[in-house]
Amino acid sequence: MTSAHPTLEQMAKLLAGKMEYDEFLQDVLPHLLAKCETCTALVREVQRLQREIGHWDELVAVHESREAPELVARLAGLPYEAQLQRAEEEESLHAWGVCDLLLKKSRAAAATDPHRAVDLATLTVRLSTHLGDAYDPEWVLDLRARAHAHLANAHRVLGEFRSAEESFREADAFLGRSLSGNVRVEAEVLSFKASLRRAQRRFDEALELLDRVIAIYKDGDPEDRDLHLAGRTLVEKAYAEIEKCAPEWAIPLLREAEPLLDRERDPRLLLCLRHNLLDSLAKVGLFAEADTLVPEVRALCQEVGGGLDLVRLRWVEGKIDFGLGRLESAETAFREVQREFLNYRLGYDVALVSLDLALLYAQEDRTGALKRLAVELIPAFESREVHREAMAALLMFQAACEEERVTVQLARHLADFLERERRPAPFPAHS
Repeated sequence: MTSAHPTLEQMAKLLAGKMEYDEFLQDVLPHLLAKCETCTALVREVQRLQREIGHWDELVAVHESREAPELVARLAGLPYEAQLQRAEEEESLHAWGVCDLLLKKSRAAAATDPHRAVDLATLTVRLSTHLGDAYDPEWVLDLRARAHAHLANAHRVLGEFRSAEESFREADAFLGRSLSGNVRVEAEVLSFKASLRRAQRRFDEALELLDRVIAIYKDGDPEDRDLHLAGRTLVEKAYAEIEKCAPEWAIPLLREAEPLLDRERDPRLLLCLRHNLLDSLAKVGLFAEADTLVPEVRALCQEVGGGLDLVRLRWVEGKIDFGLGRLESAETAFREVQREFLNYRLGYDVALVSLDLALLYAQEDRTGALKRLAVELIPAFESREVHREAMAALLMFQAACEEERVTVQLARHLADFLERERRPAPFPAHS
């Protein structure tokens, strides 16, 4: 905020009550607020709520952000059909803040309960059709676009790509009709669409969409910029490169993203970034550099992560040990991780870490250990994650283990194949 004094003419207009409101906001109020830290903080909080809710009106942003949690809580205890009926009939629910909160809940539920995410987004789609004259119709079009984009995202997580495409067509149609000029809404929709393209393994399209999002948040108009969201999108772009099997391209993106992130806004995102950086360094053979990052990533896992995060970190530690020739430590790590993935019933990951063990055993010519590994692969075949092509590859590898035909080249070839063919995980990674 500027602290420049008003001119003599401006002071005269202010005292005479003839100053235009916009001139007061732009030229006088910032100077007055600069003298009071408390008032400045209140203005920034109102602006934060405006950004968070996505509404330009300060009173709407404050009042509805306070009222929305209670209104949404009243819906939560009802059967879903009753929620839909109440959404049609109860006028107090026809509010911007309610819609915005439901979309936040849908996005949060997508990673853990995508069916609920679909329900919440569908509910918002219904409610958004009832927003009245209190709201700018152009902004309502934006909100309806967001609602359909969140619905598309939930369908994407469920693997319902056709339904996701249909919802994105609706979102694009509403955006096309809107004249609000709100590019942050466009950025949100593009980000969701990039996730769908990544899940469809259309990586070049996903990367192009993410570049457009980064340009909005990092280099767009000052009022649209958000360096944290630019950093988050860079992490997502890096993740797409990793799934494209190009970790060497992910590393500079992750390093560019880190100074942009606001840890208080999303503590887990920093863990996602550093874990993927660590894993990418190991994948490109920079084992010594990766080794120095392990304590830092472990501390983050213990602070904001969960049990599975620590297991995945232990897996990368094993890869680093293997790369640095610490074979006994690597075998211990791989064995621990294999047991944990079995406990979590993550069959595809069981197969991948078993292939790491196979590489180690083949390198040491330990045929007996390879035969035992063939038996340990059986739980992987029971996993819903293992699709037909991967199943055929694993059966071939199992037979090679039993017949003592495993070579380092065969194990590495199969590991690369399974990495390329695994279904995309939700972003952020390892959430």
